[in-house]
Amino acid sequence: MRDVVFEWYVPYTLNRRQQLIKALTVSAALVFFVDAVFFAAAMLFLSLILAVAGFFLFRSWKYEYEYVYVNGDFTISKIIRKAKRKDVYHAFRPDFQEIAPGRKKIPGCRSRDFTSGREKAPVYTIRCRGELIYIEAEEDFIAEMKKYYSIG
Repeated sequence: MRDVVFEWYVPYTLNRRQQLIKALTVSAALVFFVDAVFFAAAMLFLSLILAVAGFFLFRSWKYEYEYVYVNGDFTISKIIRKAKRKDVYHAFRPDFQEIAPGRKKIPGCRSRDFTSGREKAPVYTIRCRGELIYIEAEEDFIAEMKKYYSIG
């Protein structure tokens, strides 16, 4: 018997809004720290608050998705800071209703995004149990799914 096993990772990248928030937080903390050193010591407290808040906020943005497909069993895990793993989605291939390239929108279906956030990343939509799942699939996985579904 031939087992089919695919496993791939997709690291999350910051979108423009998150990059802007990160840049503003870091620059504001630096400005307040310089002000505290040269002008008013009270600014040191504000600088410290911004630095600590930024530290925890930026840590929460460090994650990646791991996709695992083993003989029809499909699992998506979220790996947070390369230390903590959490299974966020699980389905079986027979539960898939449709696989299509791009981000499809169907009224009445809840969508869940498990992609990297990159603008030009190849995204596929899996419709499964009334949900739309957005993933970044590798070519071997798509070739396997073409055996069961017509993918455009």
